[in-house]
Amino acid sequence: MDLETCPFCVEPIPRGSHRCPHCGQPIRSSSTADDAGDPPRVDPLTGQRRPLVAGLDGGDAAIFSYFEGEDLRGALLSGADLFDAELAGADLRGADLSDAMLSEANLRGADLSDANLVGADLSEANLCGADLQGADLTGADLTCARYDGLTLWPEGLDPAAAGAVCVSHGR
Repeated sequence: MDLETCPFCVEPIPRGSHRCPHCGQPIRSSSTADDAGDPPRVDPLTGQRRPLVAGLDGGDAAIFSYFEGEDLRGALLSGADLFDAELAGADLRGADLSDAMLSEANLRGADLSDANLVGADLSEANLCGADLQGADLTGADLTCARYDGLTLWPEGLDPAAAGAVCVSHGR
């Protein structure tokens, strides 16, 4: 059987797998990964997953989409495939996420203030408690994106009119 390594838990998995049978993380096409030069994604001392953030660009983000609580201020992620990415609590202030695929991403409590989200797909994303003040959401798809009373929106934006769904009104 032809095997490759899961970029999250570094366990062997069948080549072409869409989800790791060990850790459950979605696996992107291995044709975009450099298996020989890729560092392990699990810290051998703590056993915790390590996201790759150095030199991050749109191509890398499609493979490594676990960035919970990471400092990604000013990151250049235009066109990145961050479908179903874990970005809860991430600091994305001033990041360029134009035309990024953020559908079904978990952005709970993320700071997206002053981010460029022009043309981004945020459909079905979790935006509860996220700070989007000053963000440019021109042409962004907010269809069925979830938000709550703690979500902070750019001035003048009506999230319900843009297709987002309020799941709680409390502050």
